Amino acid sequence: MTSPARRPSRRLGAFAAAAALSVVGSFEQTASATDRDHDDRQVCVAASEKGQQLRTAGKLVEAREQFALCGRTECPKLIQQDCTQWTGEVLGAIPSVVPAAKDRNGRDIVDARLTVDGNVVTETLDGKPIVLDPGVHAFVFEAKGAAGAAATTVKEQVVVKPGEKNRIVTVTFDTAENGGGATDARDTHEARDTTAPSKSSPPIAAYVLGGLGIAALGTAGVMGLLANGDAHDLRSSCAPNCKQTDVDAIQTRYTISGVTAGVGGALLITGVVLFFVHNGKSRPVSGGSSSTVLRF
Repeated sequence: MTSPARRPSRRLGAFAAAAALSVVGSFEQTASATDRDHDDRQVCVAASEKGQQLRTAGKLVEAREQFALCGRTECPKLIQQDCTQWTGEVLGAIPSVVPAAKDRNGRDIVDARLTVDGNVVTETLDGKPIVLDPGVHAFVFEAKGAAGAAATTVKEQVVVKPGEKNRIVTVTFDTAENGGGATDARDTHEARDTTAPSKSSPPIAAYVLGGLGIAALGTAGVMGLLANGDAHDLRSSCAPNCKQTDVDAIQTRYTISGVTAGVGGALLITGVVLFFVHNGKSRPVSGGSSSTVLRF
């Protein structure tokens, strides 16, 4: 039989053991959270670097995915801000194409497959745009004829330029009852721009760059005001015997503010130039034809 004097001792031992287990569990949770933060940071840094490499290589679609990954709120703030800015720039540069097909009577063909560079991108031509990297692409349109008829194809090489948005590329199939086959893409292929140039909208890049420029200028202004306030406080409190580190910190803010203002001004000017250059190129479609033949 256990003596009453030993019961408090056992209770204290059990309490101490429970407290120790609680502390160990807390340390394990903290270590696990630290490991997760480290892993997230590594993913963010890797995505940032890979995105810049892909962007330099002209693979803008893949670069956009990497910048979206490092622009998450889980990433360090500096990396997140850079990736968010790069995402906007890449979105403005990624071109898009709207594929379309018609028969010899001008009727739309919807039941057609489009292959770009050997990859099937759509099974129906429904008017939705597809995004591509800038460069030369091999388009293959494949349309089904009547029941039992063999499919006909039109091949074309299309040069897609950075920032080109919703470019309409239309091919014509010869679907006459007297035989019919694909038209010769080089000789009789027509790519019609169904939107009159005079009514087209300015490129998205103009708005994106202009918006980024205004945002950068605003940020520079705020930083400049904060730096002025800190400089005034130093003059009032310790000048001319202020700590060099405090003076250097204010000078750094002025420098960052100036650089940010310069970048913002450049972005804004570029956006304005793109806007007016696009409008300058827009002109009414000449009479006598309802389509514009584009040479690829």
